[in-house]
Amino acid sequence: MNKKTRLLIVIFLGVFGVHKFIDKDYKMGIIYLFTGGLCGIGWIIDIIKELTGKTNNNNKSLMNTETLNMIKNGQLPNINVPNINLIGNEICHYVDRGYTFKDKTITTGYTGKSNGVSIRVMKGLTYRTGGSGAKAIRETQRTTYIGTLYITNKRIIYSSTKECFDKTFDKITSITEANDGIIIQIGSNSYAIIVNTHKEFIKVFNIIRNNILQMED
Repeated sequence: MNKKTRLLIVIFLGVFGVHKFIDKDYKMGIIYLFTGGLCGIGWIIDIIKELTGKTNNNNKSLMNTETLNMIKNGQLPNINVPNINLIGNEICHYVDRGYTFKDKTITTGYTGKSNGVSIRVMKGLTYRTGGSGAKAIRETQRTTYIGTLYITNKRIIYSSTKECFDKTFDKITSITEANDGIIIQIGSNSYAIIVNTHKEFIKVFNIIRNNILQMED
């Protein structure tokens, strides 16, 4: 399905959850069907996501269906990844897009009675003089950083414009699955990575970790 067709489906049929059923998100499709797209709010948000390109459909996995099915069946696929240097008998078993984010709270203005004067010094920075009783209006801005997450039989790699790491399995303190991604703890550093195939990531990680433990025994 091309982007234009999908956009039209979301605009005209999204309130009934048709796009959710197409994405095989049947639970949410039923909820949309009986609540009018979450009282119209979820439907409008989905339209905005389609228009801005920030949808799960536009962020398809780098792994094909056959590879994903192998992982779901407990098998480790061998994936060709030209963007990283594999060492010796190293094999990549998982690769997909992910992103990290950083939230920052900024003051966008003031509300209430005040005799003061606000002077905008630069974008995101306002200097206020005099007056009282005004209440600051604050907004949270989120900046996302796109990256790629890999698992090989020797290490976990995350390559991004902001946060990167390349660690062998013995350096990984813990991995926790979240609703829309994973949290990787490496020593005192924690990396929250949003990735659509987080369940597959966890499965591959556990298979490789168990293989390593068996070899050590």
